[in-house]
Amino acid sequence: MDKQSYARYLLQLMDEEVESDEEDIEEVSLYGYFQMYMPNGKGVEATFKPLIDGDAYLQRIIRIYEMLDAQDFGGETVPGYFVAKAEEVPEEVLKGYGEQFIKELKELLDEFTGMDGAVEAAAYLSEIEEVELLPQGKIDTIRQSYDPEVYDALFDIVSEHKDYDESIEILDEAYYSIACDYWISYYLQWHRYGLMGDPFAPFFELYRLGYSAIFANHKLFIGS
Repeated sequence: MDKQSYARYLLQLMDEEVESDEEDIEEVSLYGYFQMYMPNGKGVEATFKPLIDGDAYLQRIIRIYEMLDAQDFGGETVPGYFVAKAEEVPEEVLKGYGEQFIKELKELLDEFTGMDGAVEAAAYLSEIEEVELLPQGKIDTIRQSYDPEVYDALFDIVSEHKDYDESIEILDEAYYSIACDYWISYYLQWHRYGLMGDPFAPFFELYRLGYSAIFANHKLFIGS
């Protein structure tokens, strides 16, 4: 199934009116798509049935529904994004995920020494001074002062390994809209890039526990 045929299939799942085959459907048309299956993910498997490798995507996406609390969806207003409630987690577990994340990102970046920015980003990770845990609510105060080296290099690597004409690309904005976080999107789509390892898995585990991780001031900050 080509990208546009797949897009029309998905719009039909959404009960959206499908326009003429002559008009291309853009990725933004499916922004918020996965929210349709909140809170338990019932029916989301239909999303990937037309894809030969659909099960690989399904096995990742069902994990975001497992982190939701069905009680949050019983009132007049419901969450618009996939957000976990922060749990009480031992400090050593959080720091362990942070250290693993740094290690696996560096291993990925070391594979791309010929790409602009990758060497600098790997060097940045090698010089990380510590993984620092922040009190609840403090992580947002440093978001705007993040260090860009790693973010920019990873964006370039993923972009180079995308096939923009493959069917799954039509869901790119839908994946981003899950948490408005590129790294969560990368984790959920990792299968498509054909890259080594699973470097965003530790980041995703933090996210499922209700925590964020940000590189800033030559540290990795973790907080809820």
